[in-house]
Amino acid sequence: MYVKLFLHLIPATLLALALSLGLTRLMLELAPRLGLMDEPGERRIHSKAIPRAGGIAVWLSFLGVIAGGLGTGWLKASGPLSWSWLGAFAASSAVLVVAGFLDDRKGLPPLVKLAAHVLAPTVFFLLHPMQLSIFPADWPSACDGVAFVIWCVALINAFNLIDGLDGLCGGLAAVSTLGMAGLALANHHADAALLLLVMGGSIVGFLRYNFNPARIFLGDAGSMVIGFFLATAATEAVGRKAVVGMILLPIAVAGVPLLDVLLAIWRRGARRLIQRLRGEKIEGGIFEADSNHLHHRLLDESGSQRRVAWILQGLASVLAMLAFLPMMLGDRVMALSLVGFLVIAMVGVRNLARVEIEHTGSVIHMAIKLPGHRRRVAAALFVYDILVLAGASVAAIMIETDWHVRGTNAGNLTRYVVVFVVLSSVALFLMRIHQRMWVRATMRDILSLQFWLGAAALATFTLFTLMYKNVEWSTLRLALMSYVFAYCGVCLPRVALDLLRDFGMDARHNNSAQGNSGYGPVVVLGAGDLGTLLLNHLKSSDHDSYAGMQLLGFIDEMQVLHGRQLRSLRVLGGLSIVPRLVAEQGLKGIILAINEPPKELLAQLDAIADLHQIQIYRWRVGLVENKLRPET
Repeated sequence: MYVKLFLHLIPATLLALALSLGLTRLMLELAPRLGLMDEPGERRIHSKAIPRAGGIAVWLSFLGVIAGGLGTGWLKASGPLSWSWLGAFAASSAVLVVAGFLDDRKGLPPLVKLAAHVLAPTVFFLLHPMQLSIFPADWPSACDGVAFVIWCVALINAFNLIDGLDGLCGGLAAVSTLGMAGLALANHHADAALLLLVMGGSIVGFLRYNFNPARIFLGDAGSMVIGFFLATAATEAVGRKAVVGMILLPIAVAGVPLLDVLLAIWRRGARRLIQRLRGEKIEGGIFEADSNHLHHRLLDESGSQRRVAWILQGLASVLAMLAFLPMMLGDRVMALSLVGFLVIAMVGVRNLARVEIEHTGSVIHMAIKLPGHRRRVAAALFVYDILVLAGASVAAIMIETDWHVRGTNAGNLTRYVVVFVVLSSVALFLMRIHQRMWVRATMRDILSLQFWLGAAALATFTLFTLMYKNVEWSTLRLALMSYVFAYCGVCLPRVALDLLRDFGMDARHNNSAQGNSGYGPVVVLGAGDLGTLLLNHLKSSDHDSYAGMQLLGFIDEMQVLHGRQLRSLRVLGGLSIVPRLVAEQGLKGIILAINEPPKELLAQLDAIADLHQIQIYRWRVGLVENKLRPET
C-alpha cells in the first residue's frame, strides 16, 4: 500500500495539478474566442466579463493523466482504474461537457439540461454496469440503474447550483475528493483513491486561478462534470457498505450542495404555493434560478466571497468527517455522528433556512384562513393518521420479533395490526383530533392526545388478553411500542405546524435585510404578558402585516430580566440602552407593551423619541363594550 502510495498516488496527483495549471492558463486565452464568457448581470456578483472554461481544463487534466498512465503502463489496470471505467466516464461526461458548453455560450432550457443530466449516467451505467448492493440480489439490474441515475442527477444539480462564488464549488469538490480518497485508502481501495486524488489535483490546479478575485470560472460544464464524477467514484470509495453508505454517503460527498438543493426546492415550491393560494399568476418554476442560495445569504451578511467560501468548506469538512466516522470505525460511533448532525441541523436550519421557513409560515397562515384548504388539510391528516397507526404497529412487531416476522403467526400479527388501528382511530375520533386547531395547540391538546392513544394501546392489550385467555408480556410490549411510535407520528406534523409558524415569525422579524423599509428595527418595551401577546399576534398575522419590521428584542426596567430570553428574543436591558441601539442597530421605533404605563415613563419616552428621532407605538389588548343601540 505505501509503495503504491509513493510511486503512483502522489506523483499522479502532482502531475494532474501541474497539467491543470497549464490547461487552465490556456483556457484563459481560449475562452473569449470560444464565446465562453460570463457577463455581469442581475444575479452576478462580478462586475466584468470573466471566462468560464475552467471546467474543461479540469476534465481534460483528469482524463489525460489517467489515460496516459494506463497507456504507458505506469498505472496498472485494477478495479475501477481500468480502460472500461475510463471509457464509460469519458463518453458519459462528454455529454455533460457538450451541454455545459452550449449552456455557457447561449443558454439551454432547464428541461434540456435535465435531459443531459439523465442521459450521462444512463450512458455510464450501460457501458459500465454497477451493482449498488441496495436491492436484493434477485432484483433486476435496472433497479440499480434507476437508483444510480437518480443519485447522479442529484449530485450534478447540487454542484451546479452551488457554483456561485469564487472558489466555492471547486473548494467543496476538493474537500469531497480528499475525504473520499482517505476513506478509500482506509478500505484498502488504492485504485479508487488514485482516481479521486487525480481529480482532486486537477481541481486544485484550477483553484489557483479561481480563488477570489477569480480570473476564471468552472462554467456549467465543469460543475456538472465534478458532480457526476463524485457520484460515480463514491460507491468504490465506500466499498459497497450499502446500509451505512446509503444513509451517510450523500452527506459525506455533497452535504452542503445537497442542502442547498433541498432548500431551493423547498423555497421555490412554497413560493409557488403562496401564489396559487392568493390567486396570483404563478411566476418562477422549480428550476428557475434565484438569488437565495446559501452562498448568497452568507455573502449578504459577511460581504466577503473568500470568507463565505471558507465557511461553507469548513461546514462541508465537518459533515464529511461526521459521515465518514461510522464508515471507517463501524456502527459503534454512529451515535456520535447523529449527535453532531442534530446539532448542525438545529443551528444551521434556523439560521440558514429563514426564507424557506418564512414562506412555509405564510402557507400555513393562508391555509388556516381559507375554509376549503382547511378541509383538504384535515382529509390529508386523516389519511396520514391511518398510515401512521398501521406503520407504528408494524414497526413494533418488527422490533419485538427481532425482524424475523416470517417465523411467527401471521394471522395473530395481522389481527393485532387491525385491532390497534381500529381502536386508535376510534380514540382519535372521540378526542375530535381533526376538529382541533392544531396550529394553536396547547399543552392540554398534547396531553389529551397522549391519553387517548395510551387508552387505545391498553385496550388493544386487554382485548388480546381476553381473546387468548392469558397474559403475554410480548403483547404488552407491542402495545407500548405501538403507542410510542403512534404518538410521535401523529403528533409530529401537528406540533410542526405551530413550530413552523414560530420559526416563520422569527425569520420574518429577525431578518436584518428587511429593516430597510416599513417599520424598520424596533424593540418592545415590556417583557410581560402584553409583550408575550404581541409575539403571539405577530406569529398569527399575515405575511404582509407589519412590513419591514425587525424585532431586535425586549427592553425592560427590571434588571433581573436583563439577558434572559422571551421566546426567541432577548431582554437587552433598560431604556438606557436605547442610544446604543440607535447607533449600532439603527433603531427606528419602540413598541410600548405595558398595560397602564406611569406618566413619568410616557414623558421619558417622548423625550427619547424627540432626541433620537424614533417612533413610539402602543400595543393594547382589552375588552370594549360594543353599544349596538345609539344612546337617546
